[in-house]
Amino acid sequence: MTTTTRRTLLKLSAVAGAGAATGLALPGTARAARTKNLVVVGENGNLNIVTPGGALLMYYQEQWQTGSGGFLGPFSRGSGFDAFGSIASCGVAYTYDNLYVCANSSGVYGYYWRNGLQAWAYGGAPAPIAGTTSLGWANLSKLISGGYITPELGYPGGSIFYTIDSSGRLFWHKYLGVPGEGGSWAANSGTQIGVGWEGFRYVTGSPSGAIYGVDSSGNIRWYRYQYPYSGVNVSDSWVAGSGNVIGSGWYGGTYGYQTVQAAGVDFSATVGADGGMYMVDKNGNLRWNEHLDWYGGAAEWRYPTGGGLIIGNGWM
Repeated sequence: MTTTTRRTLLKLSAVAGAGAATGLALPGTARAARTKNLVVVGENGNLNIVTPGGALLMYYQEQWQTGSGGFLGPFSRGSGFDAFGSIASCGVAYTYDNLYVCANSSGVYGYYWRNGLQAWAYGGAPAPIAGTTSLGWANLSKLISGGYITPELGYPGGSIFYTIDSSGRLFWHKYLGVPGEGGSWAANSGTQIGVGWEGFRYVTGSPSGAIYGVDSSGNIRWYRYQYPYSGVNVSDSWVAGSGNVIGSGWYGGTYGYQTVQAAGVDFSATVGADGGMYMVDKNGNLRWNEHLDWYGGAAEWRYPTGGGLIIGNGWM
């Protein structure tokens, strides 16, 4: 499906869904931290807001690889998402389909938005995909999107998620297909691939295996997991230099970021785009920056670290 066709579908959906958005708390006003919007980045141009009332609003940024494109949306996709303590989203196979993994005290559930049909799969019902005692889901502290990964070395393509438990253990997961309609977790899902992740305020990752952690001092640290396609845990799972500080000012301070999330990866671009980041500052501005050495971990950024290009406002 071409970009033009996807854009046409989205514009048609904007007309169809315009009435449904009436009365919802749309972006436009900064909110107090206690009642702020939850921003969920699905990568590859997909961004979402869960309002304080639980409404899910979906946006798409064109030219997300450079942070320079405009936004389509908001598209109202339903309500009730305030029932979940953790939500992560993943754009699927460079389309405008989206997989959502949502967790609360009763379990872990999947939702799948089919953009071509403009409808939720499985009748829009939450499909149970894991229990609260399942491997990698017990004592959940953080749920992180790792983006969609294409087939590699005989392993199927799928949606990558990472979880961190209250003890700081990091787990890898890959979901295949559609929840409730034959979808399932890939082999090795639930594998523990790291420890010591409990001290980070924010953690985000991309399909390349680059994972970033922001600590309470505002330092951003770079890691690269070598097997995001398979989830194995072996002696060379993490490349040399993983854990290095590559910037400061990412928590508190001048910008007071409320969230830091990876923008995705596009190896089909003329220049492989992978180090993009979305951040929402304390004033509700949506910012974009790019880590230029996602592969080797050098402290090289498109914009000064801790800053970033303002590309929107009213996101909190």
